[in-house]
Amino acid sequence: MERDNIISEIEEKDLKQLQQILKNTFNNPISYEKINDLYKKTKENKDIHILGYYIKNNLVGTVTLNILILPSGKEGTIWDLAVKEEYRKLGIATKLMNQAEEIARTEGIKRMWLFSGFHRKGAHELYQKLGYDENRDKAFVKEILKQN
Repeated sequence: MERDNIISEIEEKDLKQLQQILKNTFNNPISYEKINDLYKKTKENKDIHILGYYIKNNLVGTVTLNILILPSGKEGTIWDLAVKEEYRKLGIATKLMNQAEEIARTEGIKRMWLFSGFHRKGAHELYQKLGYDENRDKAFVKEILKQN
């Protein structure tokens, strides 16, 4: 079945394309082995959703939703929203975010967190349009293990 203008969970056959999108968007040379390991973990963990947007069977965008179970209830985090450069400004990122939020609603998530690099100004404009408030909470980050 051809996947065209649809959002679905990433499949194993899409991992090379996913690796390339993440590398190009975030300038992160993540290895195929790490992408494959993450994919396997998503199959074992129903609280991780790697969504892809497909045009003519090609992966052109992605977002990851991670559901957290906390004493105060379920919360979600959005990671790695990325769209191939030639497909930006077509509403794909918005569609991916809307789908992630729909999964969150279905799962009873009360609050979503979204982390983004300071330099991603265009992405920040999108997040604000979608109702994310950058002034509500503050995140602190500490690297425990350095990436190679």
